[in-house]
This record gives sequence, structure tokens and C-alpha cells, in this order.
Amino acid sequence: MPGRKPERDRYIAQPFITMSNITYLFLVAFGLFGINVATAQVSGCPDPQAVNYNPQATINNGSCTYNPTSYTPPIRVDTLNTILEETSGLQWAAGALWTFNDGGGITAIYKIDTLTKNILQTVTLAGITNIDWEDIAFDGTFFYVGDFGNNLNGGRTNLTIYKFPISLIPDHTVSTSVTIPFGSIEKIMFTYSDQPQPAVAGAPNATKFDCEAMIVDGGQIHLFSKNWIDNNSTHYVINGLNAGTYTATAVETLQTNYLVTGADKAVGDNVVILLGYQVTGAADHFLHLLSNYSGGLYFNGNKRRIDLPNATVMGQAEGITFRNASYGYISNEKFTRTIPPFTITVVQALRSFNTSSFISQFILPLEVADFKVINRNETHEISWRFPSNMPDTRLQYSPEGTNFTVITSGRNTAAGHYTYAPAALTNYYRLQYINETGSVNYSQTILVKKNSKALMSNFSLTAAGVFTFAINEPLARRYSFSFFTADGKNLASQPARIYNQGVNNILLSNLRNLKGLINVVAKSDGETISKMIFVQ
Repeated sequence: MPGRKPERDRYIAQPFITMSNITYLFLVAFGLFGINVATAQVSGCPDPQAVNYNPQATINNGSCTYNPTSYTPPIRVDTLNTILEETSGLQWAAGALWTFNDGGGITAIYKIDTLTKNILQTVTLAGITNIDWEDIAFDGTFFYVGDFGNNLNGGRTNLTIYKFPISLIPDHTVSTSVTIPFGSIEKIMFTYSDQPQPAVAGAPNATKFDCEAMIVDGGQIHLFSKNWIDNNSTHYVINGLNAGTYTATAVETLQTNYLVTGADKAVGDNVVILLGYQVTGAADHFLHLLSNYSGGLYFNGNKRRIDLPNATVMGQAEGITFRNASYGYISNEKFTRTIPPFTITVVQALRSFNTSSFISQFILPLEVADFKVINRNETHEISWRFPSNMPDTRLQYSPEGTNFTVITSGRNTAAGHYTYAPAALTNYYRLQYINETGSVNYSQTILVKKNSKALMSNFSLTAAGVFTFAINEPLARRYSFSFFTADGKNLASQPARIYNQGVNNILLSNLRNLKGLINVVAKSDGETISKMIFVQ
């Protein structure tokens, strides 16, 4: 950034294949004689949320395109502890949130409270340095801290990932200050496969070989570059998790049109999220949701970009992590920028995010082989299957998609079946399961609606607190309303009263000046209607 350390990052003012007629006649002939012919595999976009959705597509060819989508992650902690002014990475691990400071900070990670400014625990790594720490990952047993920031001149020859076991960290109630001994820290060194070696130094912020984003997945380390020249991101793979020297192999590139500053993989789910910003103009921020990918790659499936606010709202956001399959956190460094005659300061903060409305329900976690709900005359037949026995599986239900309750459970089983007859108009189901490592995971949520007409429509909420909706039936009906943030926080409730057919307006003074995505839940006589809307 201008006016700060020179080494710190800164803002600057498969086509579808058709059969020939001959092949078609051949298949028809075989069909007429009762000969079974395998169903043709159709390549295309299988995501119902995409503009070019193809319901016949059975092979995702990475072609899905989406309408522009804006989202403002809600503030969780308005100002993080002053020690964390340069928070550069986030990781949810063992039921807690962890972060650290960027290059030049002390060699420590911090366990932080997600509701307050409190630092619960400081864990110092002995005998190493923090040249430019940029991201942190966790594989269920070990932490991985990436000292691979390379924007100063692109010529670092000591790119390193530090690995150490979480078992060496007692709970913060036992000790608020812990030191990991040097002998317990492994060093994973690497170079980039497509960077000439030895690396040659160049100008600041002018290299293809900077990196601030890392995940650990499938026994490999995955890096996502911060390419200052081409404004894209290359996915590199380090094929190993043990101490040693490796080549990070370039396997694919995504044209992001922004600089990638953080990454994480959803808990138990086939979804990877990228975070980043532009260094021109107002420094707009972005997310990329990567899903339904295959073959050890992340860029060959759905690539949905979500537009976030600019730096005047987001600061300089660099840390991101999932807490479960769809909910997680974003952190930003303290950011100061002068635009004469004003100086804008955005304090270090913690935000939450929820991807459930952006990821289609057909995408299942990697560990779930099958999960479906069949609606038979408003009775729901629910079934699921895992590749192997799960120690603990729980089927959860919610009429509004926010507060789930367990309706059945099983232990040491690989499959299950349950029949349920809910009264609500909208019904949400998901699996909670504990795998062999003891981690709690969730499936994607399945939404099933009753086969009744839309009793209500045209929901809207303005920043002035005016809530509008339409009743579509001639009879007056009693409704109560509840309003939630996208991550499930209850904002307000409106007691039940009678509303007539047509357009109805309610002035909610305590919902003024809201931004982003709001979940509205309407209840009437055992029926529940849930709707996600953007504040206008």
C-alpha cells in the first residue's frame, strides 16, 4: 500500500456432439428390436442456476455462465484486536478460528473469538522467520503456514511452507500462550515448474510467481497464484505433504481479472472458494466458487464469480475459510487510502459469508455417494448412501432453511431411508455426518416444495425498512414474519396479523439501512414460506 512498507501489497489508483442420421437410424433400429443401447453421455452445463443450463447434460464441460451477482458479506466483528492489523489468512480448525499477521510480523498464529475482539491463544513457531506469510491450511492433523509471498521482486529462492501438528496445542483454557519447538516444525520447500531457475529479481508487484492462497486436499498442497502481470491465477500442485524440496507443477489457469489473495475448500464438500481484489479504481473485491469439478482439477467445472464491495467497504481482504459446507469467514487488514481531499480508513474486521444460495443442490460432498428426496403425494421419501460406513449420520430438517432439527439418525451405517410428511410449504433437508477422522460434515441442502400454488409473491425490502409482499389468494390470511441475515442471524420479527389479497406494505423501523441478502420467513397455520431477497 502507498506510504507503507515497500514489500507490502498495494492498491494502484467442448462443443456438443450430435449424431449423424445414419447413427440415429442405427440406434432406432436396435431399439425396435429390443436391443439395449447405452444412453449417450451429453456434455454441457448441468447447473440449474446458470444462464446456459442444459437439463440433459450428464458431463460438466466447464461451460456454465452466470448472471452478475453482487453480495455483501455481513460484519461479524467490527474491529479485530489491534495486534491483528495485518491479518492475512484464516483457517477453521478443531472448532476454532485461526489467523496470523502478514510479512514482518512475529512468527505466531492466533486463535480468535468469532464474536469479540479477543485473542484466545497465541501459538509461536520457534526458530523460523516470517518473511511474507500469506495463507494457512489444515488437513485435520497438521497446520500448514505458507511463507511464499513474492511480490517484492518475484525472485525469492526460499519459498517455504511450515507444517506442525495441532496436537501440540492445548486448549486455550489450559494455556493462552504456547510455543511449538523448532524440532517439531517441518519445512516444505518448493519452486514453480514454469519459472526459470534460479529465480531472478525484478520490479515490485510485477511478477507471475506471487502466491497468497493455499489449500491441502487429497494428500497434496494446492497453490493459487497472484499473477500481477496477466491478472489471472494458476493452480499449482505440490505432490506431497512431508518435509523436503518440491516442484510446484502448474496444472491449469483461470482468468479471474483480479488478484487472488485467499482460498479454502468447503468442509466435506466438492467446493473451493477463491477471494481477491483488483488493484485499479476503487479496488473491487470478488469471490470465485469452484464446484462440480473433476480429475484433480478445480477450474474444469462450475466457475461462478460473486461481486463483493470495493475497498472502501471490504478494506484489503485476504483471509477466507469455511466453517462448514457453506458458511465461513473473511478477514481484512486495516486499510488507509487518500483520495483528496478525503482519507478513507477501513479497520481490520471479520465478516461472515454463506454460499448456500449460490451453489446448486445437485452438487454433493465428496464423501456422499447419493442423497435424494422423492416427493410422493406430499410424503417425502429420503434416502442416502456413503461409500463406506459412517460412525454417525443424522438427517436434519428445517421448514425455513436456517434452524435444522434432527429427525432420524444412525450409527456405523453406509445407507439410510426415511419417510417424512411435513406440513410446511417449503422443506429443507440435509445430512450431518461424522467421518472416521471425527470431523463434522454436512451435505448440500435439498429444498422440496409442496405442489400448491404460490400463496405469496413479490417480496421486497428497501433500505428505508419498507417490506412489501403480495397475497395471491382471495381469502385474507394471518401471517407472521421473521427476518434473518444470510448466515442465519435473527434480525427482527413481525407478530402475526391478518393480510388481504393484493399488495401489502409493512414499515419496519429496526430494519433500516440494511444491505445485501436477507432471508424472509413467513408463517401461517403450519405453513412456512422462505425467500431470500436483496435489500433494494
